[in-house]
Amino acid sequence: MKLQQLEALVAVVDSGSIRAAARVLNLSQAAISKSMRLLEQEAAVPLLVRLSRGVELTPAGHRLLARARLVTRQLELARDDLRQSNDGDIGTLRVGVVPFIAMISLGQAYQWFRQRFRNVEVHFIEGLMARVLPRLRDGTLDLAIVATDVGELAGDEFSHQRLLLAPQCVLVRDGHPVLADPTARALTELEWVFTHPIAGGQQPRVEAMFALAGVAPPTRVVVTETQAGLALIRNADAAAVAPRMVLGVPETQGIVAVPDSPLRPGDLEVQLLSRPDEIGRAHV
Repeated sequence: MKLQQLEALVAVVDSGSIRAAARVLNLSQAAISKSMRLLEQEAAVPLLVRLSRGVELTPAGHRLLARARLVTRQLELARDDLRQSNDGDIGTLRVGVVPFIAMISLGQAYQWFRQRFRNVEVHFIEGLMARVLPRLRDGTLDLAIVATDVGELAGDEFSHQRLLLAPQCVLVRDGHPVLADPTARALTELEWVFTHPIAGGQQPRVEAMFALAGVAPPTRVVVTETQAGLALIRNADAAAVAPRMVLGVPETQGIVAVPDSPLRPGDLEVQLLSRPDEIGRAHV
């Protein structure tokens, strides 16, 4: 397999068609089509399905794409390293950030970064682990700041650097009726906002929080993204679990912690993750 063929595969998938990939790579459609044909011959299996609206990957294409992204990203990093040997203030950095860290400290961290690296191009992707870890694996992210239950991430797939421990609390809107008597039963009867379902063991620490308080998990649950969840808490009689440090930022205006809550969520561990080959960049 040739590098140009892998670059063509990534461009075709990212742009959605051979025509668009040709524009991105500044090549002819015939050249892209030839690269894809030769790549499929080398792989000995179909990689793309041509459709009227563009292309779709076959299962084999999906597997090769993950490798192709790593290869092409490593080439980009090699080019960056060579340019940085003459000028350290150059290149591209792609970072995944957990939403609550984006709220409380991304601006200050970015300001510090920009004082040192004025010309490095930075791409931020906001998301929880389910979104950023696959992109860290396939090379489309260089670093990821994630929040996990303590000890959840183990093994040597990624390099870990612990940044902080974030205590969590139960949140409701300011003036919520439950604040007058926040018993475990009263809290459980509310509608709850989560970023992941709690059924089927998908959030064992959350289920344990209710079990330790002697109540069953809530039956009324809405699963949503972080920003939409904050809007629901602020404007409805819903409850949620979140890091206490988000209180006081503009996004949580009108939202308060339940004082002396009988439901006690565990702490989150905020970590900086990188692939082992990216250790140097993780400590820039």
